[in-house]
Amino acid sequence: MRRHYVVYSSPGTFVDEETSREVAAWDVEAAAAGAADVTERHGAKPYGFQFVTVLVADPIPDGEGGTLAVEPREVARSGMHFLGGTLLTLDSIRQRADPRDSILISNMEGNDWPVVVENNNSWRTVRPFGEEDCIVVDGRVVRCGDEPKLVEYRRRKIEERRAELERLRTA
Repeated sequence: MRRHYVVYSSPGTFVDEETSREVAAWDVEAAAAGAADVTERHGAKPYGFQFVTVLVADPIPDGEGGTLAVEPREVARSGMHFLGGTLLTLDSIRQRADPRDSILISNMEGNDWPVVVENNNSWRTVRPFGEEDCIVVDGRVVRCGDEPKLVEYRRRKIEERRAELERLRTA
């Protein structure tokens, strides 16, 4: 059988905190509303959620009077549904000219993340914004990572960075 889950992600001390809940279906509005009930350590609230579908089965007989557990298998995962946040590009962050952004810029360049979302639902967090991701406000999707303008921007920035690295390598 298939089971569906919503997995809420909140900023953690070292890695994200996650809370998973079984749901009847992938329902963005219901999942966004459910985020209000999630609080992690240090008061962290979710910055987003993903849907996950897994195949599950009851334990099976082992032929010797016992049973064997059947491990669930993930068969589908959505992109991240960010609960609000500000879409930032590598260029817009550079234009801020804030020295505190130097590590963020380095991470964005080094990991091919030319577009990110900054979210301040509780603790500030900045995460990559890929083609499968979206921003949700009041239970509705308001921005999608596969918007042609964002796809082209990502492609161009990644291509520019790789060309720059190749120039440095051969210099």
